[in-house]
Amino acid sequence: MNKLVNWLQGSIYRAILLAFILVSVIPIVLISLLFTRQSMEALTRQMEENLQLLAQAKAEEINLKLDEVMHTTLIAAQLAAEALQTPADPTQMSQSLAHYRPDSRQIVGLDAYYNEQGGANVLGTDLSNVYWPHTLAADTAVAREIVQTERLDGPFAAIKSVSPDTQWIYMTTPEGMMRLYPWASNDHYPDDWDPRQIVFYTVAAPENNPALGPQWTPPYVDFAGAGWMVTASAPILADDGTFLGVMSHDVTIESLKQIALEITVLNGVGVGFLIDNEGKVIAHPAYQDASASKGTQEDVNLLQQGSADYVALIQHMVNGGQGLGYYTAESGESLLVYAPVPNTGWSLGVTIPQENVVAPAIAMRNRAIVITAVLVAAAVLLAVVLTRLIHNPLLQLLQGVQQVTEARKADVIQVNSFAEFKHLAQAFNDMASHVWERESQLKAKVAEMRIEIDTQRKQQRLEAIVETDFFKRLEANASRLRADVRHARQARPSNIKSAPATD
Repeated sequence: MNKLVNWLQGSIYRAILLAFILVSVIPIVLISLLFTRQSMEALTRQMEENLQLLAQAKAEEINLKLDEVMHTTLIAAQLAAEALQTPADPTQMSQSLAHYRPDSRQIVGLDAYYNEQGGANVLGTDLSNVYWPHTLAADTAVAREIVQTERLDGPFAAIKSVSPDTQWIYMTTPEGMMRLYPWASNDHYPDDWDPRQIVFYTVAAPENNPALGPQWTPPYVDFAGAGWMVTASAPILADDGTFLGVMSHDVTIESLKQIALEITVLNGVGVGFLIDNEGKVIAHPAYQDASASKGTQEDVNLLQQGSADYVALIQHMVNGGQGLGYYTAESGESLLVYAPVPNTGWSLGVTIPQENVVAPAIAMRNRAIVITAVLVAAAVLLAVVLTRLIHNPLLQLLQGVQQVTEARKADVIQVNSFAEFKHLAQAFNDMASHVWERESQLKAKVAEMRIEIDTQRKQQRLEAIVETDFFKRLEANASRLRADVRHARQARPSNIKSAPATD
């Protein structure tokens, strides 16, 4: 500390320069650091909030899509209940049942009739098919149900037209008869296949659904060849509450991928995924098997994947929460934002590497560093310039004072600085000029006084000599000598040339 004080005291230039730097550079740096930190935190929070809003919006979009599917499923279930409770005309039954014949595997349906009529080229796919793996007798309840439900093709077609994500819409009776729209051949189903044992039926059956409310299935592979899907299933109930079957409505996972998996965040670095209420994957780019075969599914549960902090976030998703959090991934820290899909109990998540989350903040910080560096350089340069503008006039004034002190004529000081310094320099020049003029006059007077003093001193010395006895005797002798010389000149003969008189 003492060294610093001594160093500063050694030169006013250093002191002024350091003062300027302290009052300019340090505030700039401190303000920049504070602003940068707050701005980075604000930008990061804003990015997190934007991602959270994105997850909520996508979850709500999926929820609305599935909500629409469930609503149309309930409408279809109501129409199926009305159809099953409407008596069938015997003549109509006889004519209609003639079209339902067993195929080579003894599965009763419309396959034979469909092919006889020219197949898709003639009849198209805008009709339903029946699956009944037993003998069909005309006087059975199943036969009546087949005929009664033929009228559902119109409502099924209408639902399909307004729900482009619909893959199949179908009903299954407690006896095991299934009517499916649009057309699908029974060849897709494996031998001894029973629709009552498949999740789209069991999830809504009374033994698993005592409240007889609509249900969503976990993801599974469609046996008709449509791939991964989820199904909205609603019980078909008679007016008296009797269970008449299950109405099911399939939505392919591929259609949900357009929402969950094709989320574009920061040029595609973000990844969206969808899980059910047990943590199982419904849609995830890292685990989804788009080419899964019929009836097979590799269950991937995210509660069993990744680090502990990742599993904790997934558990919060499974519990129906929404929010965000950071976790450790193979590639480093990542952010997970998530929001629930209320109607199904699913949850949508979006993951993005932390470096991409904070990238805008880092870019802002780098710009702030550059700006701060420029401001600091400008402040230092300004401090140097101002210090010189203050120090140089002081040096000139100091030199002028030294010249005056040494009794020399001070050089005229020319200051190209602040107005106050110019006025001070002009005042100093005037003062120095007056001092020099007065000093010159004083020197002249002193010289005159010295001459007078010397003259007086000489006169006093002469007078002192004259007053001495020796000088008086000398003067008397001189007088006598001059008198004798005069007498001698007068006494000489006139013809003798006189010698020159001497004093």
